[in-house]
Amino acid sequence: MQHDIPVKEVMTREVCTALLEDSLLNASRKMIEYGVGSIVVMENGNPVGIVTEKDMIEKVISRNKVPSEVLLKDIMTYPLIVIPPLTSLREAAQIMLKKGIRRLPVVENGKLVGIITDNDILSVSLDLIESSDIENYKMLLRENTFVLEEIGFGKCEKCGKLTDRLIEVNGLKLCEDCAELSEE
Repeated sequence: MQHDIPVKEVMTREVCTALLEDSLLNASRKMIEYGVGSIVVMENGNPVGIVTEKDMIEKVISRNKVPSEVLLKDIMTYPLIVIPPLTSLREAAQIMLKKGIRRLPVVENGKLVGIITDNDILSVSLDLIESSDIENYKMLLRENTFVLEEIGFGKCEKCGKLTDRLIEVNGLKLCEDCAELSEE
C-alpha cells in the first residue's frame, strides 16, 4: 500500500476562511455554505488560527454566549499547526494523531493553499485497502480458513465411514476424525 502520496493530491483547495474580527455568527453561516466543520482564520492574507465545531461548543454554546457577539479571534485555536503540500498522507495522519486534531491547513510560502482532514485521509486509505494487493491477501486468508459446520448423520466424503455426526469443512461432509485432520 502506498503511504507516500502527498497531501496536495488529496487536499481540499477551496478552504473556508474568515478574518480575525469576523463574528462567529457570520463564520458559522459561511461554514454551512461550504459544508464544513471548521473555518481557517486569516490575518493579512496569512492563516493564523482555526475555529472548529468543537471550539463553538466548548467556548460559546456551553458558556451561553451570543454568536453574533463573539469574535473569531477570541475563540480560535492558535498557533495554527500547518503542513507543506508535499507532506505524505502518512505523516499528516501521524501529526493529527499526535496533536489530537482532525484538520491540517496546507501552507506553501506562507500562503494557504488547501486543507486536509481526517476524513480525506480515511477515504484515500479505504480506496487503497480495496486495491488488488489487498484482495489477493484476503483470498489467501480465505484459502487458509476452515469453516466448520455440523451436519448430522451421513457418510464421510473422505474415508467413507458412516457417522451420526458429520461436519462440513470447506464444502466437504467429514467425520470428526477427518475434520480434525483437515484443521491441522
